[in-house]
Parts: sequence; structure tokens; C-alpha cells
Amino acid sequence: MVLKERARSTILEMKKTIRGDWTTLPFLGTATTGFVVAVIDFVFLQNLRLQIYSLAGLFMLLIGLYLRTRARFELKKKAGFGSLTATGGLQIVEHHQLVKDGLYKHIRHPIYLGETLRNLGFVAVFSSIYGVLFIVASTVFLFFRIKIEEKMLIEAFGEEYKEYQRKTKKLIPYIY
Repeated sequence: MVLKERARSTILEMKKTIRGDWTTLPFLGTATTGFVVAVIDFVFLQNLRLQIYSLAGLFMLLIGLYLRTRARFELKKKAGFGSLTATGGLQIVEHHQLVKDGLYKHIRHPIYLGETLRNLGFVAVFSSIYGVLFIVASTVFLFFRIKIEEKMLIEAFGEEYKEYQRKTKKLIPYIY
């Protein structure tokens, strides 16, 4: 009986998290569509011809992957997340610490910056304007997610997070 109650409690908590984090599926759907469209565009419309944008795209893709990975490792190590996959969900974990150093010293959302650079880099490798349109649409969902996440962090950390917001930029160091 205790096990059944614990499972039910876990399911309710997951539903609450999913409801609060509604941006994940639309983001993944539009980004994945952008990747597929970029490849189809490259193969069928561009006849497998690489453009000069491909090199810039590869650079952006690698920088984006680096930022995402490093930021996730920083959260796992310093914030108290149990695994790298746990850093993908909007949640406050037991003994959660606010990370304000490393990449987080300069911007509050380096994972989202990494996602955006990686995604734009991918479609730029294939020089696909059609893919870019889907990636831009998917990035809009990241802005909604930032709003949800910042509200959650203010609830959890209060004035400490508000002070951190005043001292850092959202996505682009020294700019935004």
C-alpha cells in the first residue's frame, strides 16, 4: 500500500512538472522538424552542395554543444542534480544550490544559448533557410521556458535569485 501511494504521488508530481513545462514538446517538435527539413533541402534542392555557411554552421554547432554540455555538468556538480539528464527538466531538487559561477557567472541560461547555437549551426551546415525558419520558431519556445524557469527560481530562491538577475544577462553576455 505504501508503495502504491508513493507511485501515485510521483505520477502527480510528474504531471504537475509537465503541465508547468509545456514548452518541451513544441520545442522538440519544431527543432526536429527543422533538422529534417534542412537535410531534405540540402539533399533534394541544393543537390548536396556545401556552401560557405557550412563552415560557420559547424563552428556554431560545436560551440553550442560545448556550452550545453559544460552548463549541464556545472548544474550536476554544483546545483545538486543527480544526473545530467535531470538537468533537462524544470525542477528544484533536494539541497538545490543556485549556481552563480562558471558559465552562470556571465549568463543565467547557458544551456538555452547552447541549444540555440547548436540548432542554428546544424541548419547552417546544410545552408537551409527553410530549416532556419523552423529553428527560429523552436527558439520562441525557449523564451517561454525561460520565463517559466525564472518564475520557479524566484519562488525557490527569492531575493538571492532577483539579485542574480540584476547582475547577469539572460542569454548573451553583456548584451541580453
